[in-house]
Amino acid sequence: MGIEASTLNLRFLSQLAQGGFAEQLTDEQRREIHITTRLDGEEYLQDALEDGKQVILTGNPGDGKTQYILQMKPEYPEPDYFYLSDASEYDDYTVLLDKWKDALDDDRPGILAINDGPLYEMTTQHADDYPFLEKVRSQFQNQIIYDEDQADNADFDSIVVIDLNNRNILTRKVIGQAIENLTSNKFLKENNGDDIDGHIAYNMDKMRNDRVRENIIRLLQSVGHLDAHVTVRDLLNFLAYCITGAKEESITEFDEDLKYYNLAFSGSGKIFTLLNEYFHPRDLTHPFIDSKLWADAEEEVSRRDEEDSEEEVDQRFIEKKRQFYFEDVAIKDYDARDLYHETNYSFHNQRNRDRSAESVKEDVIEMINSYFMPDSSKGSDLRVWLSHNYRSKSSLSLISRTEIPKRELNRRVPQLHPEISDAMDYNHDHHVLEYEGRDSTVRLRIDPDLSETLGALNGNIPYILRGREEEQQLLEFMEEIEYRESHDEDYGTVHIMDTETGELEILTVNDDRYQMERR
Repeated sequence: MGIEASTLNLRFLSQLAQGGFAEQLTDEQRREIHITTRLDGEEYLQDALEDGKQVILTGNPGDGKTQYILQMKPEYPEPDYFYLSDASEYDDYTVLLDKWKDALDDDRPGILAINDGPLYEMTTQHADDYPFLEKVRSQFQNQIIYDEDQADNADFDSIVVIDLNNRNILTRKVIGQAIENLTSNKFLKENNGDDIDGHIAYNMDKMRNDRVRENIIRLLQSVGHLDAHVTVRDLLNFLAYCITGAKEESITEFDEDLKYYNLAFSGSGKIFTLLNEYFHPRDLTHPFIDSKLWADAEEEVSRRDEEDSEEEVDQRFIEKKRQFYFEDVAIKDYDARDLYHETNYSFHNQRNRDRSAESVKEDVIEMINSYFMPDSSKGSDLRVWLSHNYRSKSSLSLISRTEIPKRELNRRVPQLHPEISDAMDYNHDHHVLEYEGRDSTVRLRIDPDLSETLGALNGNIPYILRGREEEQQLLEFMEEIEYRESHDEDYGTVHIMDTETGELEILTVNDDRYQMERR
């Protein structure tokens, strides 16, 4: 019998680069691309199985749910353990739920991989017939908590739900391991055993360089701080494309477009989209770095035609700046972080756990007040505005009769439920401003988009031109607060603002006396 050919080849790397892997990997390929995370590296899954629990891994395709099952099965085999690799295989969820119920009744631990859509459908449509789904739904809704009291709302005794949508995959350890896996010498062999040369060998060699590797890690960690869920598949897709450019053969004579730092901005996928949106070389500027790189680009470009030359210089400048992201070349005392370390600074500064909650709360209150009244710098009280239909641009006016003192508001930072905090890394993508009313709590979710909108008001953009989505988010929060407040109908002050002109009228009510003031 002949020796089986290795499946760790450039065709496999090319498939990863195109985002298409997945379900039919060989055991050799699975071992090579497996990234140890806190779920298996710190024995969370092992401990859960040995404690007799069923672990439900949910999230999006590409989160690596099936990979964990295949890793655990050899040590914890069926039928003593219950596994579900793909809930979408079942046209009728009751067939699956019957099997699941039998396993629970038999006290069989196991791991179930269920995408969040099907899991939501099961828990909302079948909980009456399968009572254990209430426990699943409760955990699903309490993955993220804002205070310790919420931790008592879910029971983790026999079932543990882990929503991988909340996992931050772009950590130093995971990125470093993925780079090491995909730049292995195992991929640098032709079928006849000869070493591979060309653009793939070049890119692998560069990405194994300590400085380049460190800068890739730092840049991707910054991507992980943005408001987006990046999966294991996204990370492998990005790195494989930076190596191969989705080509199955290594091109011996290659140009700039096949070098990893240009490929990092030219592929298709979540990380490529985020890099081009937040880290495009044209958008992140630095006077000294840009002037030096532009001068170098001019030197390298032949001046055959003035117009063509300018376009060539511009293109070369972009390429050199991309290279600078990863190699820090040619500029003394500056590195890539000088370009992007303040990306979305306002949001990162607000969500910083080291800042006092009181300080952040005052900042947020002031920013919200300034959104509706640009001249306001008040951070001690939150003025509550109302509109007829959440669309002030339709009603053309906003009305306010309530101010909430800051002592009645809290700033909360989300965290994983303590029962699953050891299962994964979590990098909170928002924080909240919280108002505790008579019957319930109202929270305003402050994510990068809302933070950017509130933080950009120094540009004096007229209120009428501001984004409706963020406006609606703020007005819905304020209406919930107003609903929970009580008012004296005979005394008070009402602010009326014309959103088209920005004019403000203040109506003071004192029993049966009224006074109007215009500002």
